[in-house]
Amino acid sequence: MDLVDLQQISKGWSAYIYCAKDPVGKKVAVKVLRSKSNRKDMAARETKNLQIANSVGVGPQWFYTDFEKNMVVMEFIEGESFRKWVFGGISKKELEVFLEKLFKQAEALDGIGLDHGQLAGKGANIMVRKGFPVIIDFEKASTSRKVHNVKVLDSFLFKSKDSAIVKRIRKVLES
Repeated sequence: MDLVDLQQISKGWSAYIYCAKDPVGKKVAVKVLRSKSNRKDMAARETKNLQIANSVGVGPQWFYTDFEKNMVVMEFIEGESFRKWVFGGISKKELEVFLEKLFKQAEALDGIGLDHGQLAGKGANIMVRKGFPVIIDFEKASTSRKVHNVKVLDSFLFKSKDSAIVKRIRKVLES
């Protein structure tokens, strides 16, 4: 697949993430293994897990994998990180709709036995597109671990002691 206008938008532990345009000019996200990474199976894992997630309508749509270049091409999610969004000027209703959709995605992943493994923390693997959640980064997801996406989200969003995100969600929901 010929891609043009590659611009790095993120750098993770094992890969660089680029925004590019495909042959018809559509924006795509491109995940490329970093040369110093020891995760040589990144492209295979991301592809397999993303395809599983896509089967229940979760995650960016997978388009193409180049195993020789350790590169995965997927839908570009136009939006912002959950952390940035939740601290913005959101309403109670917007947050309620978002949370309902996010938990439905987590339930769908649990239902097919795919544990994301990285839904907590800073919320970096949850993007917000037009007020709706998109779970990203399936490289470390697993079908062999016990699934607990809903439980992890519940703790991350509502129960983590001293969490700024928990405090923010409570404040918005109580308004």
